[in-house]
Parts: sequence; C-alpha cells; structure tokens
Amino acid sequence: MSQYSISDLEKLSGIKAHTIRIWEQRYNLLTPSRTDSNIRSYDDDQVRRLLNISTLIKLGIKISRISQLTDIEINTLLESSIPKAADEDAKLSVYIHRLIAAGLDYNETEFDKAFREVSKKYGMVDCYSKVIYPLLVKIGMLWGTSEIIPAQEHFISNLLKQKLYHAIEKLPVPAPTAETWLLFLPEEEDHELGLLISNYMLRAANKRVVYLGQRVPYYNLAAVIADAEPECLQYFVVRYHSPEWLQTLMNNMKKDFPGIKKYVCGAGYLAEQVKLPKDHTWISDMETFMRILKK
Repeated sequence: MSQYSISDLEKLSGIKAHTIRIWEQRYNLLTPSRTDSNIRSYDDDQVRRLLNISTLIKLGIKISRISQLTDIEINTLLESSIPKAADEDAKLSVYIHRLIAAGLDYNETEFDKAFREVSKKYGMVDCYSKVIYPLLVKIGMLWGTSEIIPAQEHFISNLLKQKLYHAIEKLPVPAPTAETWLLFLPEEEDHELGLLISNYMLRAANKRVVYLGQRVPYYNLAAVIADAEPECLQYFVVRYHSPEWLQTLMNNMKKDFPGIKKYVCGAGYLAEQVKLPKDHTWISDMETFMRILKK
C-alpha cells in the first residue's frame, strides 16, 4: 500500500495541511502513522476518505456532521448529495476525486464508470477541459511532478491514453485546407498526455493536426514542416530542463522556422525564467488554450 505525506494530501484534496491537522485533533477524521521523527504518513484508504470529505464540504455539508459518519455512510451521503448540488464546481470535483481514487486502487471498472458518466454529462470537450486536465494538474502528472507512485501513474496514464486515442479516432478528419498544427515533444520528453489532450481539442475544433508524439529529434522538424506547411507548432516541456536549454530551443525555432506561430506548454515557473521570442506564446493552463482555439 502506498504512503503519502500530509503535503501530498493537500495537493490531492485541496484542503490545507493546517486544516487537516486540526480535523485530526478535533474530529479524529484521519489516523496517520508516524515515523520515529513524528512525521505523519497516510495510506490509500485515508486518501480516499479525505477526497470524499473534501467533496462533501464542497457540496455544502459541514465537517461537524461528516465527522460522525462511517466510510459507508459518507459514500451513501455522497451518492444522495451529488444530484442535488447546485454548485457546478462541486460536481466536477466529485468526478475528479472519483477518478483519482479509482487510479489509486487500480480499479479500471470504477475509473471507466466515472469517465463514462462525466463524458455523457458534459460532452467530450468539456470532459477533457473541465475534468481530465484538472485531474492531471492536481496529481502532478501533466508537468512530470507526480506525487503518486510510478505504477499508479502508469495505470492512470495508460487508461487515459486509451480513451484519448479512441475519442480522437471518432472525430471527423478535418479538410486538407484547415489550419494545420504540428504537435510534438522535444528529445528526452516522454509525458504525452498533455499533447494528446491538445490533439483532441484541436481536432474537435476542426483543426488539421500533424501529430509526431514523443522524443522528436530537432533535425527532423525541418523536413516535416516543409511537407506539412503548418501555421502553428505546439510542444510540451515536462521534464526538468535548465532555462538556458529552453531559451536555446525557442531561439533556434524562431530562427529556423520563421512565420509559424509557436505555442510552448509547461509549468509556469519555467516561463518566468526565459524570454519568450515574439513568435512564441506560453500556455500554462487549459483556459489559455481554449481562448486561443476560440480565436
């Protein structure tokens, strides 16, 4: 069974570590084990419990009431409260937490059930923009800073890849004259989920996509660009790279591929350490990307 720190719980649930400590003392909500140096450690069951508690609070139920319930009663209350919820963000949080819990459990049946429900309720575009993308940000998988163990990360990642490939396959092929985007990951980059989500969102917006995927050598780009003639390039920077490495990459692309709009996606902290060339736009969240698509 995996073990999590209190900072991991804060990232997954959105509840501050200070609040979690207070709830432990006042309501005995969680019972962490402790190391010899008195550092808290939590298991999968306690993570799931906190995710459910966080969701109920977003649905307007007070912690004093929740603290008196067993895990079974909490699940029952969740099931009955969700349909009555007026807060749309709370409903979205329910699905995000269900998907996380299913991933931690390696429960493909529950993961698939939650995914089908949210895609049916919101449609595939909103499913990816409002649930899957925030899910990946919350557990750190989008920018390569996952706090969960590698096996669970691979389990969730592979399930989502399957669903993305299937969703992309079902979309109509855009006309050859549609605006063309070239999507790729630079060399040494393997985290493909963000790029696949972009692929789906672009195709759904009737853009033509030339998808190269992972670890594309820089010298290969010139030949592809000459043949495909894209108006836009999009790439993700997920692994840790120095600002100097990224600055060099962006400057080279500006010089070697003029007249093409370039969109780089990555964690915001890295954007603060480089100077964006004029033909580059930094995308650090889904809202920015959606605004670009609507233009």
